[in-house]
Amino acid sequence: MLFVFAIHFLVFAWVAIKRRRLSSALAAGAFFLLFLAIEVRLWLPESYLLGIHSYWYLRIPAWGLALAGLTLGWRQRRKKGYEESLKNK
Repeated sequence: MLFVFAIHFLVFAWVAIKRRRLSSALAAGAFFLLFLAIEVRLWLPESYLLGIHSYWYLRIPAWGLALAGLTLGWRQRRKKGYEESLKNK
């Protein structure tokens, strides 16, 4: 999983830089946080913060970034489709 998250982070970061898309940058951030969460789980499996495993403090924001990126990407595609339908009229 660590390798998968690292590759996804690199690909989405490259797409975000190349196309200047915020939705891709948010996805890259999500994969980076998931990469870090797996690292913490591998190297510090017994680490707790306020009674909760430390890796959860990275996973929850990663879910938020993923949701924000998916929502933003969906809205951008929907807006683009709407603009193209206006051009075709």
